[in-house]
Amino acid sequence: MIHLTNRLSAAASLVRGGGSIADVGTDHAYLPVYLCQTGKIKRAVASDIGEGPLENAARTVERWGLSDQIELRLSDGLDAFTPGEVGEILICGMGGELIAGILRAAPWICRPGMHLVLQPMSHGVDVRRFLCENGFQIENELCVSEGRRVYLCFSANWTGQDERQPEAYYYFGELPAADANARMLQKRVYAHLCTRADALREAGRLAEEEAALRTVIETYERMCQDDGQRDL
Repeated sequence: MIHLTNRLSAAASLVRGGGSIADVGTDHAYLPVYLCQTGKIKRAVASDIGEGPLENAARTVERWGLSDQIELRLSDGLDAFTPGEVGEILICGMGGELIAGILRAAPWICRPGMHLVLQPMSHGVDVRRFLCENGFQIENELCVSEGRRVYLCFSANWTGQDERQPEAYYYFGELPAADANARMLQKRVYAHLCTRADALREAGRLAEEEAALRTVIETYERMCQDDGQRDL
């Protein structure tokens, strides 16, 4: 059986399974191969925007004898997919802004039964914001370390309900304070926000943006005081 890294194992653990998935930006197709081997899914469409990554994926699929279950497709995001083709979409290994843009460009994903597994390499705030503002309920958030990096992974399903949250939620989510990886990731977000707010103040401009950031920063500081398990 194929071996997954910690990062990809976290994504695989959040897959609902049972039917067909799209693995967008598949690169080597490790995730769909693993999910087929474990019987978690029946079929996958592994897509990528580049010919090179698809060639890598083809070699992986052929090596493990899964050509009858995994289709390879050249696609810019979800452009080559049609509504109802898959019930679950995986997007891992891209920046949060790009992931949100891919989802925003495919409004057909906003329908009953749609399940998403998303793993942004950065800007988790953009993913949380997109999900909450487009009728998706975030079911789970995981943080996993690999080397010196900490990766965030979401699973969400579409409910059609307004899930808008306070601004601080988009930056820090509801990650458990007892999770060392979650604390590390939140501290990095906190430090970034502090640096950004200080830069805005020194530049003497965008006072409204600085004030909004300060509110988020203060909310996180209160969270740390309240639960007693986080440090700044």
